[in-house]
Amino acid sequence: MTRIPVTVMRGGTSKGVFINHEEMPVNKSDWEPFLLDIMGSPDQRQIDGLGGANSLTSKIAIIKKSDLEKADVDYTFAQVSISESLVDFKGNCGNISSAVGPYAIEQGLVQAVEPVTKVRIYNTNTKKVIVAEVEVENGKVKTEGSCMIPGVPGTGSPIYLSFENGEGAVTGKLLPTGNAIDLLQTSIGTIKASIVDVGNPLVFVKAEDIGLKGA
Repeated sequence: MTRIPVTVMRGGTSKGVFINHEEMPVNKSDWEPFLLDIMGSPDQRQIDGLGGANSLTSKIAIIKKSDLEKADVDYTFAQVSISESLVDFKGNCGNISSAVGPYAIEQGLVQAVEPVTKVRIYNTNTKKVIVAEVEVENGKVKTEGSCMIPGVPGTGSPIYLSFENGEGAVTGKLLPTGNAIDLLQTSIGTIKASIVDVGNPLVFVKAEDIGLKGA
């Protein structure tokens, strides 16, 4: 059995395992089985691992000090499947991104500056830079505060993220299909949709077109 130090952190409405890049296997082909083992996948309950039996709690962030002038740290996001032997490195997660700044400061990868420390994060998945603004108090990340977000009980210190040139993060295009509006053939008929890639690819539809109110 090999022991490695990890940090479990919440970011937004997600929770993930944060690992220093130095602790990762040297051979990248070993990353997938290594991360599956950490999370206890594949297993719907993830009993033998750190996963929380939900896609929102089966996420991993791999962090290291960046060699790039435009960034302080490099961050690789991994979405670990619960039911399959699969780790997805294609996209990023905004929720986990919000915890990268605090992790970098607490691990000494970025110097703490009061009252707000800006951490420049290079996301290796999307090749984009994210700037995180993290509140700092007495040389440490401030965790308590009055900020509230839907889906998470309690309050905490706010973290602000700025995604620089976020368009085309995964597909290389703001509008992957080349159209502002596409007609999608679905089980309930034809639906108008906008497929947009900013940060991650998203499909926008009118709530009323799929029988919802948007609330």
